[in-house]
Amino acid sequence: MTSDSGTRSINEDSLPRLAMTVPTESAVLTSALKRGALWSAGGTIFLRLGNIVLMAVVARIVSPRDLGIFTLAVTVHALIVNLAELGVASAIARSDLDVGRIAPTVAAVSIGSSLMLAVPMAIFANDIAGALGSAEAGPAIRIMAIGVALIGPVAVPGALLQRQFRQDVVFWASAIAFVPGSATLFLLASVGSGPEAFAWSRIVGQVIMGGIMMARSGAPFWPRVQLDVLRPLLAFGLPLAGANLLSQILLNADYLFIGRMMSVGELGVYFLAFNIAMWPTAVIGSILNGLVLPGISVVRRDGGDIAAAVAHGARAVALVAFPLAAFLGAFSGPLVSTIYGPKWHAAAPVLSILAVYGALFILGLLLANIIIATGRTGVLFAVQVCALAALMPALPLGISMGGIGGAAVAHIVVIGAVTTPVYIFALRRSTGLGLRRLLQAVGRPAITALTAAVVAWLATRQIDSALLQLVIGALIGATIFGSLNRQALAALTPVKARSLLKIRLLPSRRPKKSRNPA
Repeated sequence: MTSDSGTRSINEDSLPRLAMTVPTESAVLTSALKRGALWSAGGTIFLRLGNIVLMAVVARIVSPRDLGIFTLAVTVHALIVNLAELGVASAIARSDLDVGRIAPTVAAVSIGSSLMLAVPMAIFANDIAGALGSAEAGPAIRIMAIGVALIGPVAVPGALLQRQFRQDVVFWASAIAFVPGSATLFLLASVGSGPEAFAWSRIVGQVIMGGIMMARSGAPFWPRVQLDVLRPLLAFGLPLAGANLLSQILLNADYLFIGRMMSVGELGVYFLAFNIAMWPTAVIGSILNGLVLPGISVVRRDGGDIAAAVAHGARAVALVAFPLAAFLGAFSGPLVSTIYGPKWHAAAPVLSILAVYGALFILGLLLANIIIATGRTGVLFAVQVCALAALMPALPLGISMGGIGGAAVAHIVVIGAVTTPVYIFALRRSTGLGLRRLLQAVGRPAITALTAAVVAWLATRQIDSALLQLVIGALIGATIFGSLNRQALAALTPVKARSLLKIRLLPSRRPKKSRNPA
């Protein structure tokens, strides 16, 4: 946002800032970002493949009803957990702030707020489940309350690892935690504890992963409230926490409406389709969440070209996410049949619709992280309010007209007509990135991804084997998309890329306070 908006960015005056000296060397920043991006991408792909294999096995044990019951529990968890640390931990990831001064207060706020939310969630679990339309979800909600309480102690260590681009630690923590978490899920699901099996597997994995991150993040910052730091931290964090909460309501409101208006079995089918549609987000989302905030804050601190960084980042995201989304939409039927089995076939047509939403969502995630990096968390909150105001009437209307497919259409209408345009408008004011430049960055990947998916689908539609159709379709689509975007894809390789966000720093000189004053 421009300086005439009436408010100032929180990092300008309020929070303790690092002394500004000579700008960070481009090579050092590039190396850190590249290393973090590779670890994030590799780790996420590895874990996503592991989760796909695990879910392919478990989906043949549990029923859509079991998954639907757990969906209600994980929805409650997703909504509450976004308030667990009140958004203050993100301040640590910003490279322009003095972590030594703010970390003790962040730790105190995170631990206290997470406990204050977890206790009533556990006590009133049965009442919450009843209000959502399925009393059977009570035990799983109570288990997931443990996960909310665990957020507080890990908030500062996780943010420190993000600040230092130590995605390798996060990867190994996730990989190690995946094994006992998966074993817990498989064993409990095998003995008939479907919804509780999913819940306990999350807790086991969270405990192990959190312990590793705490051990590897360095010397601990003991909780201690400093009043001169607390107020600006809350001013930064509360709008961010509110925006994250609204974002989760946007993502999970469909589960709540479907749970009330339809059966938990149909909710389980929809949940599976939605999670498959989020595969592009799973691959790229951790990279964006882990690198964009500290990376853009460094560019902003050192007077870099933020608009150029955003444009290059948008192109990189589109080159990865759009072909994945197009493939999921075109081959939803054989994919669901091959991986999850015939009892989940109803998820295929919903997945075809939600694949479009997945592509738009990952682009919005990049833009949201840019807004956070500029310190304009209030703007992010306003975006979510606008989107939520549009989605609340759209969802019940869509469900009443088209069932779970109608819910998917409602999501696409809102993110395409409300969320994305408002993000673009906010970014233009805060970074100078115009709509035309953004469309130039993502237009070619979008068109070529759609073309490749359509050609691959037409070429394989007569193949009887679902597995063979998937394999041949993927090869054809990848070949076409790769040939049409050869130079752009080559620029993403470690040899030629500076990072997912191509950062242009000014020649070495003392940086200005801010190229785009907030």
